[in-house]
This record gives sequence, structure tokens and C-alpha cells, in this order.
Amino acid sequence: MKEYQRRFEEWFARQQGTGWRNIYIQDTTPEKAVSGSIWIGFFDQNLKFIGEEDAYQGLEFISNWTKYGTFQIFVDKMTKQMKVGNYIMLDNDRRKTGIIKRIECSDEDESGVPITIGGDTLFHLLTQRITYPPAGLAYHSFYEPAENIICELVTANAVDASDKSRNIPMLSVKSSKGRGDRVYFQTRYDNLDEEITSLCEASGLGVCITLNPEAQKLEFEVLEGVDRSANQKDRPPMIFNVDYDNVISREYVSDVSEFKNTAIVAGQGEGADRKITLVGNENTGINRYEMFVDARDIEDESALPDRGKNKLADYTCSDTYSSEVDASEYQTKWNLGDVVVTIDHEYGVNMNERIVEVTETFDENGYSVSPTFGTTQKTILEKAQTSTSSSGQATVEGIRGADGKTPRMLINSDGHLIAIYED
Repeated sequence: MKEYQRRFEEWFARQQGTGWRNIYIQDTTPEKAVSGSIWIGFFDQNLKFIGEEDAYQGLEFISNWTKYGTFQIFVDKMTKQMKVGNYIMLDNDRRKTGIIKRIECSDEDESGVPITIGGDTLFHLLTQRITYPPAGLAYHSFYEPAENIICELVTANAVDASDKSRNIPMLSVKSSKGRGDRVYFQTRYDNLDEEITSLCEASGLGVCITLNPEAQKLEFEVLEGVDRSANQKDRPPMIFNVDYDNVISREYVSDVSEFKNTAIVAGQGEGADRKITLVGNENTGINRYEMFVDARDIEDESALPDRGKNKLADYTCSDTYSSEVDASEYQTKWNLGDVVVTIDHEYGVNMNERIVEVTETFDENGYSVSPTFGTTQKTILEKAQTSTSSSGQATVEGIRGADGKTPRMLINSDGHLIAIYED
């Protein structure tokens, strides 16, 4: 048996029977270290097990349903397995895996934590690819269930690409189950991860890349959450309610500043002869929020409504409820991607929404879980990226400074974020 296999099997065996709930805090001298049953396994770029870590000052792991998440590990001492490009796995959970992207070391960190190991979940690997159209075609076009499209895009651009240099080593795609609505979708030299996220947000599906150490493979798969809402009768609903004592602290944001529900989709043609399709035309009066969608690239007029629906999915009403909840119920009564019930009489919240993000934190104060229900809030950078104009630039209003001036945040054609102050 190879040495790395033996070491991995020993580590794997130690994880059996342990879980996130068997946690204790050890106060040591002179530094406070966190110990417990949340082990971090480290793997090299060939997915060979190279070591483990269970003593650290803090850990934060953010899982996201439709895009990549992030992690940070705070330690006192560097070890040889803490290297950019290596992989991590938490507590033998193959979905809680990531790749180390940055290491920050400082002798003068006021937080008292000299070293931060940071990175992203494995879905981040797909940010390294764009969507190539098939040879001889202007676009890669589909009319299939959303899951089929997602799997085919990953296969064509990162697993079995016509240019083999584009394949990501050890990555495979789990077979599609044909889930999601059948939609018309086409792409051409767009960011692969963003196209997948768009399809997920329109269909309700989730995605992840898992790490399979035994087979030394990375496996891309499409996920479907469990409906635990009040609208179904197949299983007891999962209800988050301050009055039930399973919500510790919470934050609610209801934002319609970017909401759109009616799309005027313009296809091919010029002037009065241009093909126009309306999506959401049933909305009227003050409750009608219009947007224009340039779909000149679509030749088939019957495909225009799907383009409109995809664009509207980026401008939904943002009702976001974030909270710290009873950690013991995570992955036992609910999980990332599930549709659950959230009730908060004080904030006037009563909604059936999907859990789109989960933040897990483990430090000297113990283990905590904070899910986000609904739609995650966009950063300034994300807002600017979604408003990119045909000139290759995007602008969005920044935050008012102490001098009373408000900059425009601009992303130029090189992808740099610039703050512009006008007199």
C-alpha cells in the first residue's frame, strides 16, 4: 500500500463516529487554541493525503448553493502542508472541501493571529474557464433541461474539451438526471462559472465539486435541495422561528431597488421590423418594473422568452433573512439548498425560501452556524459586473465618504475597480 493511502485511511478511520457536535474548547498557555473533532485534512495537487490539523485559533467556512464559497483558517504556526494550491477537507465531508489560494503572515497583526490560510471551495476552479462555442458555430446553443446544459458546459470546457489543454486534471462530471425546466440557452466566450450560476438561479438547482481521495478525483455534480416548506405534505416542515428558540440572532433585508419583473426582449431585425417579445406583460401599473434585453444574437424567435426569463432571474426582489441558529440541527434537520419556513413576527417575516448560503464558524467561543435564506446580497463588484455595458465598462454608485462625496465605482476593460470622484 502506498504511504499516502495508508496515511489517508488512518485519518479517515479516526473521523468515523465523529461529527460537528462533539466539540470542546481547550484553553492553553500562552495562546488560546481551539481543539475538537473538526479535523482539517490536507491533500497535495495530486489529491494525495499529506497531513492534518486540529489545533487552530479559528475557522470560518462559507458554503454557497449556486456559486463558490470561501474559507479562512487562523493558525499560530505554518506547517509544510499549508501551501497555496493544496486542498483541504473538513471533518471527512467531501462537499466541505476547498483549495488554498492565499496565505497571509504578519508579525504585527493586531488580532493576535499571525497567519491566515484562505481559499475557495472547489467550484472556484471553474472561474478559470470561459465557454468556447463548438467548432464552426457562433454560439454553444441548447434547448434542454437546465441540469443537462450545466453538465454539458462543464464537460465541453473543463473535462473533455476539444483543446485538451483546457481540461482540468482529475475533474469528472456526474451524469445528469435531467432536472430543471427545459430552456433555450446559448453562450459564447462567457465566464463558465457565471453561466452555471445563472442557470442554477433560474432553475433552483445547486452545484458543487467534491473531492474523492480514494479515487483521486474531483467530481462536479448538480444538486437538488429538499422541500421542507409549508407548501408540501411529504415531510414535516422545517420552521426557523425566534419563538421556537432555534434562532439566536438575525438580520433581515428587503430590497427592491434592482427588482425587475417585465422584460422587453428584442431579437433580430432593424427598426420597426425588429422581433419583440414581452415576458411578464401581465404586470401592470406601479407593480410593473420593466427592463430591456438585447437578444440580437438569437436567430430562433421562439427562444426569446427564455432569454428574458434568464435575465429577470438576475433582478429578483431581494428578501434576505440571515441568522445564527441552533447548530445541532444543521445537516440533521436541514441542509444547504433546502426550502424552509422562516417566521419572525417582530420583523414581519413569514416566507418559504431556499437556504442559499451557510457560514460555519469555529473559534474559542465554540461552533456556530449562520444560514442565509433567500437571495445573498451582491457586493459592489458584483453589481458592477452585472451592469457591464457594451463598451466593456461598468459603473455603480459607491458609498458616501466622510467628505460628503460619493464616488462612481467603475470596472474598466481590464477588470480593474476604480473610484471616480467628480467635482
